[in-house]
Amino acid sequence: MPKRNLRIVKRVRNVPVLGVCEYCNAQFSGDPDMGNAQSAIQEQFNAHKCKRLDASQNAVRIVRESIEDH
Repeated sequence: MPKRNLRIVKRVRNVPVLGVCEYCNAQFSGDPDMGNAQSAIQEQFNAHKCKRLDASQNAVRIVRESIEDH
């Protein structure tokens, strides 16, 4: 199993709401109003199976996300 880490990338009122797997870039979210956002993110991370993207797939994902943001 690859070494993977959960990184919190967004907080709302100092509560984690978005995390990513540093190995495969999968995203995990939690609702800050529910009071269990951090544990929900951690559970999603623990349950996921990494599917590492190759460089070309990762480039397509980055372009797609930048287009969707605008």
